[in-house]
Formats: sequence, structure tokens, C-alpha cells
Amino acid sequence: MTKALIQSKHGRAFGTSAFSALLGFEDMGLDIVPFDPEELAGISREASDIVVGGVGIVRSALRALGREVPEICYPKELEPFLGRRVWRSTINTVSTCADDWPVFVKPVQGKLFTGRLVTSAKDLIGCGMCGEDAEVHCSDPVSLVAEWRCFVMRGQILDVRPYRGDWRVSFDPSIIESAVAAYSSAPAGYGMDFGVTEGGRTLLIEVNDGYSLGSYGLEHHAYARLLSARWSELAGVDDPCDFGPLPEPLL
Repeated sequence: MTKALIQSKHGRAFGTSAFSALLGFEDMGLDIVPFDPEELAGISREASDIVVGGVGIVRSALRALGREVPEICYPKELEPFLGRRVWRSTINTVSTCADDWPVFVKPVQGKLFTGRLVTSAKDLIGCGMCGEDAEVHCSDPVSLVAEWRCFVMRGQILDVRPYRGDWRVSFDPSIIESAVAAYSSAPAGYGMDFGVTEGGRTLLIEVNDGYSLGSYGLEHHAYARLLSARWSELAGVDDPCDFGPLPEPLL
């Protein structure tokens, strides 16, 4: 039977997202196997067994299967929805080009450091390691009054959940639907973060891969299905939780 390996601490799911995944996979009849990160390598598992955890943990589990995770953040076909300049650079270049400040930077490589707005040299503290010139995504800063995450599985929008800002502000759903439709190279499961500016524009903030994605209150069954879809795609196996599109009452 397919297992769902859930990152845990002292036998309990580590965080609300892991707990949501546990509930979803449990409902679908998968065997639940809690694990501490240092125990994962010693657990017998098949490629179809879904690993739920932090970015580094899931990537390590996929590498053990001989699979690599591509970096997706600003897909080419979604550039019209960004509403601002976005370009690639290196952290050393950013640090020596003060004329480009203020600029928002985030690492190309996963969670190397937390994305931040650079307005002075002190904002660069903690953005690199000695002897390394990390690749970064740069973008013109925009002022957002509210932000949401759109969860998508195989082209189906599962939900759009708020995570920051003024609850009274609303996004333009047609922009989100158009972005999802335009994302021709989309993975089986992912999240799109959107924000609304002070002027009322709905802009794409970034795309987040679905293999290690915060749930932000997404219904647990839908969340587990999304994780399973992306894990299976990356692992190169059939999705054990592919039961077709989610019915409307679960959205």
C-alpha cells in the first residue's frame, strides 16, 4: 500500500501544513508514516510513497530516487502578469550596483535565504556565503496591500487563500484565471501568489512549486491531492491519488 511519509517531531506532524496533509492522505486510505528528518534515509520506501516536508527534505528524498527538481519562479509565459521588471543577476552584482536600489531580491536556489527588499548594504547581510556568488531573481519593488495564494492541480484552480494584508481588498479573478490558462508549461501541482497594489492592479508575485507548498488553509483533501500530483510527477510514477478533478463542494 502507498505510504505518505509526514515530517514530524516527537511523533506529531511538524506544522499545520504537514498536519493538513496527514488528514488528507489518511482520508484517502494511505498508510501514514511520521518521520524525523534524520530518520528518512533509513525508511524503506518506494518511489510512489509520497514524502511531505520542508523544501530541503523533499528535494533530498527525490535526489535519493535519482530525480532532480527544476527551479520555477517566473515562467516566461507569465511575464505579462508580473506588472514590473524581473531579471536574473547575482548577489555580488546587486551589492555593487547601488544605482539599482531599491530592488527586491530572492535566491534562484530554493530557500537559500529569505527574499527581501534591498535599500542599503545592511539589507544584504545573510544573503550569501563566503566564496559564493548566489544567483538571484531581482524585481522592481511594488507596494501590495493584500496577497493571496492560488492553488492549482492539473489546470484546475482548487482555491485562492489570503495570507497577508487588508482583508477588505479583493483581487481580480479574471487575471488569476488568465494566468493559469496561460501557464502552458505548468507542473501537475503548484501555487501562484498574487497581490493587489494600492492602485487596484492584480499582479503575479511568483510561482511556487507544489512539492513543498504551504497549505494556507486549503481544504486538507485538496491539499493532499495537490502534493501527491506533484510528487508523482517529479518521481516519475503514476499518481496514487489521481481520482480526477475535485468536485465543486470540496473547492
